[in-house]
Amino acid sequence: MQKFSDDKSWNLDSLNFQEKVIFSKMLLSRICTSIVSRCHNGLLCNSYCRFLTNISSEKKIDHESNNSNVTLTAHSSDEDNEWLWAYLRDHRNFSELTIEQRRRVVEIEVQTLRESGERVPDVIPNERWEELLNMPLVESRKTLYGYLFLREMYRKRRAAIVTQNNLRRTEAAKRREELLSQGKLPTNYPGYSTIFRHIGRQNEKYVREQLLLPSARLGDMIVIDCGFEQEHARKYHLLNLVDQVQYLFAEVNRYHSPSFVYLCNLSPEGQLQSEFDRRAPLENLCLQPTESSYLDVFPQEKLIYLSPDSDVEMTTYDHDAVYIIGGIVDVTGKKPLTIGKAKRDNIRHQRFPIDRYVKFGGGSGKTLTIDQVYNILMTLKHTGSWIEAFKFIPDRKVVERYSEKKQDKQVELEKFGRWTSLNVKH
Repeated sequence: MQKFSDDKSWNLDSLNFQEKVIFSKMLLSRICTSIVSRCHNGLLCNSYCRFLTNISSEKKIDHESNNSNVTLTAHSSDEDNEWLWAYLRDHRNFSELTIEQRRRVVEIEVQTLRESGERVPDVIPNERWEELLNMPLVESRKTLYGYLFLREMYRKRRAAIVTQNNLRRTEAAKRREELLSQGKLPTNYPGYSTIFRHIGRQNEKYVREQLLLPSARLGDMIVIDCGFEQEHARKYHLLNLVDQVQYLFAEVNRYHSPSFVYLCNLSPEGQLQSEFDRRAPLENLCLQPTESSYLDVFPQEKLIYLSPDSDVEMTTYDHDAVYIIGGIVDVTGKKPLTIGKAKRDNIRHQRFPIDRYVKFGGGSGKTLTIDQVYNILMTLKHTGSWIEAFKFIPDRKVVERYSEKKQDKQVELEKFGRWTSLNVKH
């Protein structure tokens, strides 16, 4: 070791075999140390190490084999991976690569994340590749991987449910044939007859529609503003918005008088409309889609825009008002889009008194989905209790839920402080 560090005029030919081995280890160690220190992204570093191992194994095969075909294959693979070595070593921009090279980098990322235990899909849909190849940041692609993973798990779970239902229908058909062959009445209930019929999915849909129709006739409305379609940076945010609207319609049967839902500012040529048509047309849902603005459909004095950025705190549910929910999936919650639109349209705006009843965690955002806001409004409408309404905020976001007794005491202290001109704190 002293020979290599002090004497700089040495020659490789003058070294023996053991000294050459030591020199190779030192050189490889220095190269790996410099690479690791320069790679700030753990994903690229893992990919680089993996490729370093693969290429080293290829060189070992090339050294041990005397077959010229194996030698040519190893050298060609080295040439094909030169761009990858340069991309990892020089921290090149992802957008500077070609389409084929970007696709190769995405495949490496998916494989690396899967081996690390991250949530990535088994198969990336063809329509998602263009969006992935145009994302320059690794974190953005990881977010999309997680979303595709959840969609894939949902499809698998749905396929398992469909398979189970088909099996149940097959068994029910066999039993029906057995009962008919024995001269008995075919029924879903074994051993006896009944006057109650089986309630299927179509009957459940009919019941939900019957709950919403009286509210539509009485003018009890909730508006979802779909005019933020251009504000969504990513396409899967729009898909998530369609999911939230469908979840809203699926849970209206928990209330005896749910409010009818209007979808205003819905462009007939937009991506939201096409996504609804691809899944289930809006005609199958008991909703009212319209291209018109809510200002053209409802009186302006009845409209109240719900915005988390409003300085007016909502106290009770106004049964004569028409509440507007912004149809936007804003994960960060940093853009005051809803309050800006409410001020431009010159209509009232309010926010939920969430901080009075719920304490959020440090790493959780205060953004709520459309179905959660709808459930909060309907629970407040039927019960008048914010405590019951805010139970629809997921527990994963909440650190503590304040009780009504504690909140009433806080309100009394605030009133006493205003009456006495004292700043009372408890």
